[in-house]
Amino acid sequence: MEKTIQTLIPDVYEVMKSKDYTGDLDTIAMQCGREVEQAIKNAFEPYEQKKDLRMSSIGRCERAQWYTVKGYTPEEIDGSVYLTFLQGHVLEAMLVALIKLSGHAVTDQQKQHTVEGVNGSQDCTIDGELVDIKTASAWSWDNKFDEDGIKDDSFGYIKQLSAYGKGDNRKHGYFLALNKNKSTLKLCKQELEQDVDTFIVDLKDKMKIDVPPMRIANATTINKKGEEKLCMTCAFCGFKEECYKAHGGLIAKPIPSGKITNYFVDNKGASF
Repeated sequence: MEKTIQTLIPDVYEVMKSKDYTGDLDTIAMQCGREVEQAIKNAFEPYEQKKDLRMSSIGRCERAQWYTVKGYTPEEIDGSVYLTFLQGHVLEAMLVALIKLSGHAVTDQQKQHTVEGVNGSQDCTIDGELVDIKTASAWSWDNKFDEDGIKDDSFGYIKQLSAYGKGDNRKHGYFLALNKNKSTLKLCKQELEQDVDTFIVDLKDKMKIDVPPMRIANATTINKKGEEKLCMTCAFCGFKEECYKAHGGLIAKPIPSGKITNYFVDNKGASF
């Protein structure tokens, strides 16, 4: 049976079940090992704040990108967040190896793209289709990824994928999501934004101004207690303290489990 992107997920499940793989197991396993090794080494490289726009973040909050371009120092990242990043790289390398062993053609790994002076590297091409691999928490699995595309795009995944596809004149691409909790897969076909180059030009212009762009829509909500709570996108932003400094700063309230911290605007200390 011909291998196509549509048979990808059942083929990966089947190769794990049957152990009837395609290709050179030793070579594929060693390549996976090298990628994991490199991911671990990269995780221990000193953090260096870059001051340019990156294709992986062009669809994210413009205000946060402005702080990056202007050289503001982000808040210290917790070790658990770095561990999450590393976990994503390791799982991606593992998944690519399994895709190869299931008989699918994986090419163009880390192919470089440039759109209007902004650079980025795609994950890979599978069976001739542009694919971006995402590891997903239980919440992201339920709320972000759908077979018909991204539902909640607060991290700007669509513009990222659209930029990768622009140079090759692609009309669509795919997100391959891996549920980190259940080890299940979901393939999401995504129509690409053909005007992403124009968007990037406008974004670059916004980075040149002396005041930060507006915050994202629905950055805060008012709860039943009358408190102004940051949305999850803002709560995980490395510039949230700087962003709300003129409003009096933020008040952090960890939930009992300690896994998530909610942030509230301290309007009492606002300077305007």
